[in-house]
Amino acid sequence: MAATDTGTFLKGSSARRELFDGIQTVGKAVATRSSLPILTHVRITAKDGKVSLMATDLEMWMEHTLPHATVSGEGAATAPARNFTELLGAMPDSDVTFSVEDDTNTLHLRCNKANYKLLGLSADEFPLMPQVKEESRFVIDRTLLRDAIKQTLFATSSDETRAILTGVLVIFQGDSLKLVATDTHRLAVRDCAVQEGRGSASAIVPSRAMSELQRIVGNEEGEVTVTLSSNQIQFQIENEKSGSTTLISRLIDGQFPNFERVIPTQATKTLTIQREPLVAAVRRAAIVARESANRIVLRTTEDGDRLTITAESGNIGNAYEEVEMARTGEDGPVEIAFNAKYLSDVLNVLDTEGLNIELTEPLRPGVIRPTEDADYLCVLMPMQVV
Repeated sequence: MAATDTGTFLKGSSARRELFDGIQTVGKAVATRSSLPILTHVRITAKDGKVSLMATDLEMWMEHTLPHATVSGEGAATAPARNFTELLGAMPDSDVTFSVEDDTNTLHLRCNKANYKLLGLSADEFPLMPQVKEESRFVIDRTLLRDAIKQTLFATSSDETRAILTGVLVIFQGDSLKLVATDTHRLAVRDCAVQEGRGSASAIVPSRAMSELQRIVGNEEGEVTVTLSSNQIQFQIENEKSGSTTLISRLIDGQFPNFERVIPTQATKTLTIQREPLVAAVRRAAIVARESANRIVLRTTEDGDRLTITAESGNIGNAYEEVEMARTGEDGPVEIAFNAKYLSDVLNVLDTEGLNIELTEPLRPGVIRPTEDADYLCVLMPMQVV
């Protein structure tokens, strides 16, 4: 690369907030523990008048292009991610100028009267972002994807001995997308409509990648372009205001369980309840349930228009709550126990005013569905009533 008159091959400027937001976006892909020092760095690239930041731990890659940065020269450099982030976070809200010295891998940062040098490593050592070979592709509304991730991600497992359950199953075909997650205690399923779909795919995306995708999608409007190959998935988010972001993740290899057989085909009783009163009641009862395996028991009252939520603990005491409800289906009392945490998790990801709890028998799974959204359900495995 040809050096400039200032002895640098890359020189540019950016608003501090924009640069800080960019490094925070990609910083989640930085390796926290690695035998390769380069993976603890962020790669800064200047090309075609644009500045981009990239980080990876070799399982996930993230790249973010700054929307308004100015730069002269082309090239790449690296800087230690932690120090870079902390410095930008502590600098005043003003323009930051940056430059890279020839042959020394040193990044200069200047903001008002602050002047810092960060010792980097050779950009040639940094693993480049892989090219995802397109085997299928679709475009989906940004808000819709965010909500679908939120409503399924909580049900993934943290047990690394069953790796296939630590991810979200993505099933794409034609104009439809299904996200599925389960830890064997609960199962969450969300159906979505997509645009510009080509091909079909079934892939297990690591929960970490889905969590980061939910974060960077945020609350802004727009679209996300998703590309799948046999072992990788790519999410491309374009935004003129905040810049474009690309996330690539390896897929989890394995066969996802046959989740459809877990979903009851029909309910004998359906309880319709206002969500917010139930959320509050379960949250309070869960305090008592902590020392009794988080068990709470749902029972209908004799008059059939209220649902009681109870919990017992020999060390804490008892909990009793009532919420109003309506019921359809077979007559007779209802009594079923659920894990309070699992029930709270699904209640907290719903945004509808009401919900249905569909039941069959006390030891058979219950199904929770929003009353105003037919595209979502969560199956909860019951506990033994004691």
